[in-house]
Amino acid sequence: MAAVLDAMIPYVKKLITDMAEEEVSMLLGVSDEITRLDDNMEGIKAFLADAERRRITDQSVQRWVRKLKDAMYDATDIIDLCELEADKRRGSTEDGSSVKKKVSAGCFQLLLFCMRNPVFAHKIGSRIKELNQRLDGIHKEADRFKFSINLGSNLKPRKLTDAERSMQKTTSEFNESAIVGEKIEQDTRELAQLLITGGLHDIKVVSIVGTGGMGKTTHAQKIFNEVTIQEHFKVKVWLSITQNFDEIELLKTAIEHAGGVHGGTQDKTLLTRTLTDTLSTGRFLLVMDDVWSDQAWSHVLSVPVKNASQKQQGNWVLITTRSEDLAQRMGASFYQHHVRPLNEEDAWSLLTKQLPPSPNQVVGTDYLRDVGMKIVRKCDGLPLAVKVMGGLLSTRSRSEREWEVLLDHHAWSVVGLPKELDSRIYLSYEDLSSQQKQCFLYCSLFPKGTFIRWRHVIPMWISEGFIQPHADRSSSDDDQLEQIAIEYCKELITRNLIEAQHHLTPYDCTMHDVVRSFAEFIAREELLVVQDMQVASGSNDSLVRRLSIGPTSLVSGLAALQKQSVRTLFINSKINFELSDLLNSFSMLRVLYIHGGDCDRLVGSLCQLRHLRYLGLEETNISRLLDDIDNMKFLQHIVIQGSAHLENLPRTIIQLVHLRTLDMHRSNANVVIPKEFGRLRNLRTLGGFRVHMDMDGGWCSLEEIGPLSMLRRLTLHGLEDVSASSLAETARISSKEHLEYMDLRWTCSGFMELRDEIKKQQQQEVVEEVLEKLCPPPRIHDLHIQGYFGRTLPNWMMVVEACAFKSLSILRLADLPCCTKLPDGLCRLPSLKGLNIVDAPAIKSVGSEFQASSSSSTVGGGVIASTSSAFPNLTDLYLEGLCEWEEWDWEEQTVDVTAGTMAMHALKFLCIDKCKLSCLPPGLANNKRHALRVLALYKLSNLASVENFPSVVELDVFDCPKLKRISGLSKLHKIRIFRCPELEVFQDVPVLDIIELKDATMETLPGYLACVNPRFLKLDCSKELHDSIISGSSSEFEKIGHITKLDINCIERRFR
Repeated sequence: MAAVLDAMIPYVKKLITDMAEEEVSMLLGVSDEITRLDDNMEGIKAFLADAERRRITDQSVQRWVRKLKDAMYDATDIIDLCELEADKRRGSTEDGSSVKKKVSAGCFQLLLFCMRNPVFAHKIGSRIKELNQRLDGIHKEADRFKFSINLGSNLKPRKLTDAERSMQKTTSEFNESAIVGEKIEQDTRELAQLLITGGLHDIKVVSIVGTGGMGKTTHAQKIFNEVTIQEHFKVKVWLSITQNFDEIELLKTAIEHAGGVHGGTQDKTLLTRTLTDTLSTGRFLLVMDDVWSDQAWSHVLSVPVKNASQKQQGNWVLITTRSEDLAQRMGASFYQHHVRPLNEEDAWSLLTKQLPPSPNQVVGTDYLRDVGMKIVRKCDGLPLAVKVMGGLLSTRSRSEREWEVLLDHHAWSVVGLPKELDSRIYLSYEDLSSQQKQCFLYCSLFPKGTFIRWRHVIPMWISEGFIQPHADRSSSDDDQLEQIAIEYCKELITRNLIEAQHHLTPYDCTMHDVVRSFAEFIAREELLVVQDMQVASGSNDSLVRRLSIGPTSLVSGLAALQKQSVRTLFINSKINFELSDLLNSFSMLRVLYIHGGDCDRLVGSLCQLRHLRYLGLEETNISRLLDDIDNMKFLQHIVIQGSAHLENLPRTIIQLVHLRTLDMHRSNANVVIPKEFGRLRNLRTLGGFRVHMDMDGGWCSLEEIGPLSMLRRLTLHGLEDVSASSLAETARISSKEHLEYMDLRWTCSGFMELRDEIKKQQQQEVVEEVLEKLCPPPRIHDLHIQGYFGRTLPNWMMVVEACAFKSLSILRLADLPCCTKLPDGLCRLPSLKGLNIVDAPAIKSVGSEFQASSSSSTVGGGVIASTSSAFPNLTDLYLEGLCEWEEWDWEEQTVDVTAGTMAMHALKFLCIDKCKLSCLPPGLANNKRHALRVLALYKLSNLASVENFPSVVELDVFDCPKLKRISGLSKLHKIRIFRCPELEVFQDVPVLDIIELKDATMETLPGYLACVNPRFLKLDCSKELHDSIISGSSSEFEKIGHITKLDINCIERRFR
C-alpha cells in the first residue's frame, strides 16, 4: 500500500499524544476515550511489521490491515477539521510570522479555539469515540492472526557515509558494462550497426525479445541515443506503449516526438495523415518500447509508417517485447535479437560495480566472491535483479557475515507473489524503513515513460505526511523535512529501485517496468492507475487513496469510487470530461497534480479543496489563481510550471504562512508577484522569481527575498533590471544558510543591441556590482549563472573566497558574451564534480584558472609555501562555444602525481566544442593522467594533433579540418572521425576495436586505415567512393581488406 502500516500508526499516535498533552480530551469530555485510544494504538504498534509483511500474501490479513488503515485515515481527517475550525476562531489578527506550527505536529492544541463552539466540540468528541470503538474491534480481531511481536528486519541497515555515496556515484558512469554486462554491450553495438546499414528497403521491423528485467529497454535506449543513429536518421520517435493505449493520444504523442504539430485535434484520420507527413520529412527510426499486443501497430501506427516509407527508403521500426510470437506478428521476421541472461562472471562483475569503493582500495571484493556468487546465482542472470541486489549490498557492511545474513533472508522463499514480481526486489523493499517504503510505492503513481522529478515528488511526500523528523536531529522538526526526503531519494537510487538519468544531477529519475509492477502490486489496495481506455491496475475496492488518471475519456470507471477517500490525484494529460465537476467530488485531496489540460476554468473549484497541501499545474493554460487562496489554510506547495498564460499571483497569497514551495519555472516571465511577499518565511523553494523594480507600485522587488531565510532552492530571472548593487544586497543571499541550489539569470539581448558605449559600460559596471552582492552561502551545492554580461566574474569566485564553497558540486556558466577571463578560484573548489562553461566568446586564453594553485601559511614565524591540487574532484568538464579561445597554458611540469598536486586528476569526461585551440596542453595530455575515459572534440578549427592520452577509451573528433595526427592512446577502444580531411597519422592504438569514419567529400580512403587493425569499421562516404570500394578490385579496398567486419554506406552532402 502507498501508506505503510508501521509508518502510519506511529505518526497518528503522535498526534493523539499531542492531543492528550494539551488536555483537549478533558475539555471535550472524552479523556477516558483518549486513554483507551492511546492504549489500543500502543498494543497494535507491537505487531505492525508482521502484519505488513503477511498482508502481501494473506487476504484475511490484508482485510484486517485495510480496516486499521481506514481508521487511521479517518483520524487524520478529524485533525484537519479541528485545525480548520480553530482557524475560523483565530481570526485575522494573528501575525503570520508567529504561525510556525506544522499541521502534522501539536495541532490539537488548536482545539482550545474550538471550545467556543460546543456543537463542533460534541461532534468531534463523538467521532473520536466512534474511532475508538472501531479500534477495539480491530485489536480483538488481531488475536486470531497470532502476529509476531516486535518483528523487525533481520538485516541491520548501515547508513552510507557521504564519502561512500559520493564515491559510488562517480565510479561507473563511463563504464556502461556496469549497466548491462559486457556481452550485452557488444550485442547492443551490433544491433545499432544493423540499423544504419544502407539498404533500399521501404521499412523493416526488428525486435529485442526477452523476459522482464533482462535489459531490453536499456538496449533500445543505448541504440536510440548513439551519435551515429542520431545523425543517420533525421526523424527519431520513441514511444512507450502502455497495455491499454488510447489511439488518439498515441497518434498525438508520435506526432510530437517526430517534431510535428497536431493542433489538438481528436480526428483519427487527420492525425494519421499528419503523422504520415511528419515521418515523410526524412529517414526515420520508430522505437516501440515494451509492447504487449500488436494492436498499437496494426490499428494505429502501421498505416502512417508504411505510407511515409513510400516517400524515402531506409526506415526502421524497433520494438521491445517479452513475446517472440508478438514480434513475428508485427513483422519482425527480418531480425530478432534475443536478450540472454548474464553469465555468472558478468553478473558478478555487474554486482561489484554497484558497491562503493572500499576505504582500503587494496582489499577489493575477492574475499567476498564465494558468498557473492551464491547471491548472483539467485539472480538467474537478470541484470535488473543483479543491480537491485548490488544496490542492497551497497548499504551493508562489506563482510561475509553481512552478506550471508542477506543470503539466508526469509524473503527469498516468500510465496504468493505473482510470477512477474521479483523476489529480489521484494528483498530490497523489505529492507527499507517503513517511511522509505511509503515513498517508494508512491513513485509508481508517475506514468510510465515520464520522469519522477525530485522537485515534484519531495513536496508530495511531505504533503502526504510520509516524511517525519528524525528523533536524533538537532534542527527543528520544520527545518529538516526536505533534507530527509532528499536522503530517501538518494537511498532509492543507491538501491536501483529508481534510476537517475544523470550521475551528477540525479533530480530526474525513472522506474523500471518490473519494479513498477512490483510497487503497483504491493500498493494495490490503495493505489489506482487509470491508463488510456481501461483501469490498468489497482483495487477493486472503492476506498482508493491515490489515483492516477492518464489520457482517457473513461468516466464510468471512476463513478464507483468513493472520491472523498482519495488523498492524491494525478491527471497526466488532457481528459475529455469537465475538470471542475470532477474536482468537486474529491474534497479530501492532499495532493493535486495536473499535467496539460484546460485548467483555467477549474480555478473556482480549488476553494472546495480545503485539505489540499500540494497544488501542481504543469503545461496548462491557467492564467490566475483564485483571489481568496488564503482560505486554503493547509496549502504548502504551489508548483505552476510551463504556464505561459499565468499573469499574476493574488494578493492574498502572502497569507499562506505555511507555504514551503512556490515554483513558477518556465512560466510567464512577467508574472506579477505582490508586495510583502517576504512574509512567506517558511518558503524552501522559490523558482521562476521575476525581479521587478517597481518600487512604488504593487509589485514585489528583490528586497522581498531578504527575509526568506529558510530557502533551499532559488531561481531569479530578470536581474538585468536591478539598477543598483544596494538593491541586490537587500536580498541577503549570502546569509541564507540552507540554500543549496541557485540559478541567476540575466537577459543580455537588450544590452547587446545598445550602440551607446558609455551606456554599455555603465550597465556592465552595475551588473558586475549586482553579481558581487549575490554571493551564495557556503552550503551551496548547485550554482547556475546565465546571460551575465559583465566583463569579469565576481571576487567571490577568486582563489581565497572560492575555498569557502566546500559543498559546491555543480557549476554552470552560460551565455557570458563579455567575460574575458575565468576566475582563478574555480580550481580551488574542493567538491566540484561538474563544470559547464557555455557560450563565452570573449575568452581567448586559459591558464592559471585550470592549474594547481599555490598558497602560503605562517608557522613559527616562518612562511611555508604549499601547492594544492586544482579541481581535486572534477569528473565532467564541458567547454562549449568559447569561439575565440586559442591558448591553453598548462605545462607538464606543473603535474606531480606523487605530490598529490595533479590538476583534474579525477577527470573522466572532457568535451571541447567550437574553439580555436591548435593543440591540447601538456598538462592535460600526459602519461600520468589515468582517469580520463571519454574525450570529445568538436569543431576545433585549428587543432593539429591529439596525442598522449593513455587512459582514453572513447574519442570523438568531429569537424577538425586541420587535424593531422592522433597517437599515444594505448587503451583506445572506439573512435569516431567525422569530417577531418587532413588526418594522416593514426598510430599507437593497440587495442582499437571500432572506427566510425564519416566524410561525404572524401575521394579516397585515408592511408592511416592500413596502419590500424580494428575489428569493425563503419564508413559513410560518397557514392563514388562507396562503389569503388564495394567493387573489391580497387586499391581502396586494399586499405581496409584486413578489417574483419565492414559496414560501408553512401551518403549525400545534404545529410551532413
